[in-house]
Amino acid sequence: MASRHDLTLSDAIRKTIQDEAKISGAEALAQRAGVHVATLQRALAGRKISQKTFRALEKIKPRVRTADEFRDVLASAVRPPRLRETPTTWELETIRDARDEQLRGRFAAPVALARAMRTDDAIFTARTNRVAPHDAIASRLVPADGRRGERCAARAAESVFVPRTVVGGLLGTLVDHGVAVGYVEHEPNEDGTRIDFRLREWPLEFVDYDPQTERLRTRTRDASQAEIVHGDGRWIVFRKHDLLPWTIDATLLAAAFVWASHGGVLQDWNYSTRSHGLSKILGELPDGFAIAKGDGTLSNEASAYRDMLRDLMTGDAPAGVQPPGAKTTVLANTSGAWQVFSELALNREKAAARIYLGTDAHLGSVGGAPGVDIATLFGVSTTRLQGDLDALSSALNVGVYQPWAAVNDGDSRLAPRHEYVVPDPDEDAKHEQAAAKEQRLAEAIVRRREAGLVVNQQVVDDLALRFGVSPAPRLAPVVSDPSAAD
Repeated sequence: MASRHDLTLSDAIRKTIQDEAKISGAEALAQRAGVHVATLQRALAGRKISQKTFRALEKIKPRVRTADEFRDVLASAVRPPRLRETPTTWELETIRDARDEQLRGRFAAPVALARAMRTDDAIFTARTNRVAPHDAIASRLVPADGRRGERCAARAAESVFVPRTVVGGLLGTLVDHGVAVGYVEHEPNEDGTRIDFRLREWPLEFVDYDPQTERLRTRTRDASQAEIVHGDGRWIVFRKHDLLPWTIDATLLAAAFVWASHGGVLQDWNYSTRSHGLSKILGELPDGFAIAKGDGTLSNEASAYRDMLRDLMTGDAPAGVQPPGAKTTVLANTSGAWQVFSELALNREKAAARIYLGTDAHLGSVGGAPGVDIATLFGVSTTRLQGDLDALSSALNVGVYQPWAAVNDGDSRLAPRHEYVVPDPDEDAKHEQAAAKEQRLAEAIVRRREAGLVVNQQVVDDLALRFGVSPAPRLAPVVSDPSAAD
């Protein structure tokens, strides 16, 4: 008899529950299963649960979606409002206000701030390195089981338009704000035999979070309010977390003040550069020469002396003449404090790389070499990049391909599954390890035979288990020699 809490969900059941939670929300799914939402989240985290909870969650099956569910959505259309001009000047106080708006789920000011931050070289480079792999990674549609699933996938490839540029824009918004919103345009094909789906990005600046309904909402072109329901055939919400994702994964939260401090460092550095690069010269007239006239303006002598010194400093005059007894003093900034600006700028650039990528990925020692080490970048940032791609595929499957299959084929179970073909950076190392294990296994078998020990299939199976070789190799059957009986 099992104890009260000794069961965990299998990967298959957990995947089904996660997919359903993305469609209807964790709270609604927990209510449907008859468990508390905290219990559901504990089970999804892989923690042990009771038999009663396990039986309740085991009964959750993928919801079959049909065309009737999307009839009202197909009959309506929405248009985003026209984009607005964004502020061009950002002070610390307005940056802080925009960050607080991000935490509240109001995205107008944060979107404008993120747009301005991309003009900074450190932010631009780090953000580009985060989203650029998406453009280089192939994607595919995996058909559902059976011939009907294969035919459905073939039709979806011609009828569902998911431009890589649109998905790339959504990924950038997801990285900046922890959430991105897409919408689907529906249009019949030329012969009227199917409804084509086309993905667009909805401007996040017109979206906010309604804590009363616990849903996102948006303003449309006709000034009406629309509720954003992920997977309803119209709206798609890209996110990595179910609960308030804009407070968890938004790089803007940490990068906003990195941007502000980097800009301040560069501004102060420019002032310091002017101080070091442009020496000043101070002239002193001898006694008996008036510096100013009665009206306060420079005297003729002082004005001529100043002009001569200015020509000498700018290089326009090769030589000058000054009155006897006049003095000139060159004022130059010999301080070494300028070096602090270089360190501060590098510190902020590395901080931006860590925020967006999880590593600064600089070649060599700190500041010791130019460029970015792509192996280091992928090695440290694999989890972030993989999380980005998983969020994109999951949202596309629930928000585009399942509704399309329900509308055009009558059953969402026929929908193909979108996935990215992510290269394994450790593939070569894994092949080498597997080859080394097989080599050690073969050498062990040879040594046993040379020692006159019994080598049968059971011995080979035991050795394969010990060396981590799976499946275990099979011994060739022993063929008796007919001539041996003569």
